[in-house]
Amino acid sequence: MADTSVLRPDLSLVLERITDGFFALDGEWNIAYMNAEARKLLHAVDDCLGQSWLTAFPKARGTLFEREYGRAMRDQQPVQFVEYSKTANAWFEVKAYPSPDGLSVYFRDVSSRIEAQREIERNARRQQALIDFGRGALGGVSLHQLFLDAMDLLREVLEAPIVEIHEYDRESERFTVRYVSGWPPYAMLKTVEPLLAHVAYVVRTGEPFVCPDVRIDSRARSLAQLAKTDVLSCLTVPIGTPLEPIGAISIYFPHTRTYSVGDVRFMQSVAQTVAESVNAFESNRRMAQVLESIRDAFVAVDRNLVITYVNSQMARYFDVKPEDVVGKPIEQYMKMFDVTGMALRSFKEALAHERPVTYDQELNGRWYETRLYPFSNGVAAYTRDVTRRRTEEQRILELNEQLERRVQERTKQLEVANKELESFSYSVSHDLRAPLRAIDGFSQALSEDYGASLDERGQNYLQRVRKAAQRMADLIDALLRLAKVARATITMSRVDVTAAALTVIGELRAAEPERQVETVVAPGMWAVGEPHLVEVVLQNLIGNAWKFTRHTAAPRIEVGRNGEGEFYVRDNGAGFDMAYVNKLFGAFQRLHSTDDYEGTGIGLATVARIVHRHGGSIRAEGALERGASFYFTLPSAKE
Repeated sequence: MADTSVLRPDLSLVLERITDGFFALDGEWNIAYMNAEARKLLHAVDDCLGQSWLTAFPKARGTLFEREYGRAMRDQQPVQFVEYSKTANAWFEVKAYPSPDGLSVYFRDVSSRIEAQREIERNARRQQALIDFGRGALGGVSLHQLFLDAMDLLREVLEAPIVEIHEYDRESERFTVRYVSGWPPYAMLKTVEPLLAHVAYVVRTGEPFVCPDVRIDSRARSLAQLAKTDVLSCLTVPIGTPLEPIGAISIYFPHTRTYSVGDVRFMQSVAQTVAESVNAFESNRRMAQVLESIRDAFVAVDRNLVITYVNSQMARYFDVKPEDVVGKPIEQYMKMFDVTGMALRSFKEALAHERPVTYDQELNGRWYETRLYPFSNGVAAYTRDVTRRRTEEQRILELNEQLERRVQERTKQLEVANKELESFSYSVSHDLRAPLRAIDGFSQALSEDYGASLDERGQNYLQRVRKAAQRMADLIDALLRLAKVARATITMSRVDVTAAALTVIGELRAAEPERQVETVVAPGMWAVGEPHLVEVVLQNLIGNAWKFTRHTAAPRIEVGRNGEGEFYVRDNGAGFDMAYVNKLFGAFQRLHSTDDYEGTGIGLATVARIVHRHGGSIRAEGALERGASFYFTLPSAKE
């Protein structure tokens, strides 16, 4: 290929239209042809045709380009390679095809592809570096060492010559350079009063500060001073968040630099790891303060039962210093008190089943309780002296035994008292009734046989004797009924209170058909109780209401249930004085004369006894000549 005229016009037109750069060399290595794309990529001058290609592009001398072109011509075999061109400051993918007359070269700019590949490789290295850095942070290194490792990582991966780590004090709102590396001696930086514009920006916003050229960045004009110390660009990221700032990390370069997204994200990841570690250290510090303040002895072990933390109380149990225990198997310190192996078995059980375990142990005459709580990385154990509690528990057991014996003794005494009460009831029922019947009978015979011989006063005395004997008999009957209620066996069942109330009212109407009494009974009232005894309650309460409305012009009796669940019987009769309400439910207590209203004074006492035996309560409200209301509760039942 001697020159352009050698090429056919149609071929020349095609080569000008292709997107690849193309040039042809003759057998003397002179440039015979170069299309427009090649001229653009190589920044070639118009008069380079006919020149030796190494004369036209001297930077290619001694490079892979020269070696590969020579090999292609020597072996008469095509070659293909990718190399960086110092002439074009770009990466080229090259394909060279030899012929006896020279060499045809096609090439294209693949800088974007190469840069993308290199970015992928850099990201992979960064990712691995971050993983290794994170492992170190989790490995329990000190905060001081963690910050030093972070600085080394940034210098190695980002090739940053200068690294600063700033600490932020929330109380004083001041920054301090705690760690710094790489500044030249003549920089004369003050660690207490550094340039803060960029640092304050990232702490305030939580965003990175990317500055390719400190001389022209309007966000932090003070950074222009760095140019005097041969620093022209910087990148700063926050440690922590705007709500919980910890500080910032900065890197500086002696030249302007365009920071990639990967550069920024890598620094943010390093800062995040540092922030998490600082927060973890602070959390551990606070936790240690808590664990040191509690009365319990505390120890934490990993899943291999190696001690990871021990507070001073537990260290005293082990008779060692806390720092001497961490990192050693807990079994080594259990031997002195875990004779039966129960403690070690409990730790293994908590780990195996991942559930809390509690065990007690006696040591030197004292009792200790240990509670084990498994977590993701091991087991936390709390031990406390429970000797006093064990002593109190034993004392309570002894008291319970004494109480049980007393209950048994009182039960026997109660059984004896019940038998005596039964005997008394029998005596009242039989032995006392006989004299009363005799008094009443002979008084009646005396009235019938000798009544004519007695004057009016004698007849009156005789009638009073009979009435007293009959009242005594009524009192005995009432007393027996009260005693029967106290001894009655209660079989609970569902009771229709509405139906029972209507039955009682029906019986009262049948006994006194001439009376006109308005009665109101709420529907659907149910309770749980002994049906017969519930009926007795209603008989007494409704019976009293019937009796004490006898002298009322328009008597009214209401049976219902209020919003609090209390049943009630209400009337508008004689009522009572609330000053004497406490006497209502006592046996033989009466607030009205027997001449006005008959009765024994036992009815309300019987009602109270029945309600209390059902676990309920009873109360009364009233006023003289304005009626009375009696409220009582029974176990509820669904309607």
